[in-house]
Amino acid sequence: MRLFIASSFPPEVLRDLNDRAAQYKPRLPAASWVRPETQHLTLAFLGEQKESIIDQIDAPLREAVSKTARFESTLSGCGFFPNPRHARVGWVGLESELKFVEIAQLVRSIVTRQGVALDGVEFKPHLTLLQVRDPWPPASIDLFCRSFRDYRSAPFVVDHITLFSSQLSPKGAIHTAQATFALA
Repeated sequence: MRLFIASSFPPEVLRDLNDRAAQYKPRLPAASWVRPETQHLTLAFLGEQKESIIDQIDAPLREAVSKTARFESTLSGCGFFPNPRHARVGWVGLESELKFVEIAQLVRSIVTRQGVALDGVEFKPHLTLLQVRDPWPPASIDLFCRSFRDYRSAPFVVDHITLFSSQLSPKGAIHTAQATFALA
């Protein structure tokens, strides 16, 4: 079972963001845009695991997360990974970045103590909007950045995280919530 732990965003926040994206998609080169129903902030990607890991991480995760205060955030700003010159992933950033980093570190330390080996990728809070297939010309990179540079969503409260399973299909991944962990 393919698993990850993530923070989700309210539907109205994603609707507003994706309405803006829809205005610019026709003017940008081909890319693989993330479907709204699968947009989230991955805190830890666990990869393929036995189903028993869910029970194994549930109690320690629930206890630790319940001691972490809920907080407010907004989606704002944008960028590319690894960088605009070699753009592979187009993203929108998050305010309260340090809070997301703290939660990600907490989640990652708990699952690794339970025997899950995580990738060594540095955590950078963001919402992935698209994946670039073929290199974009500089003018397209600039258009994306101009389109989202000043973007700011309505504030939203981060009050839980979710353990998802992810089933890959030809139409894209299907994410199913396995457990939800409330913040204090």
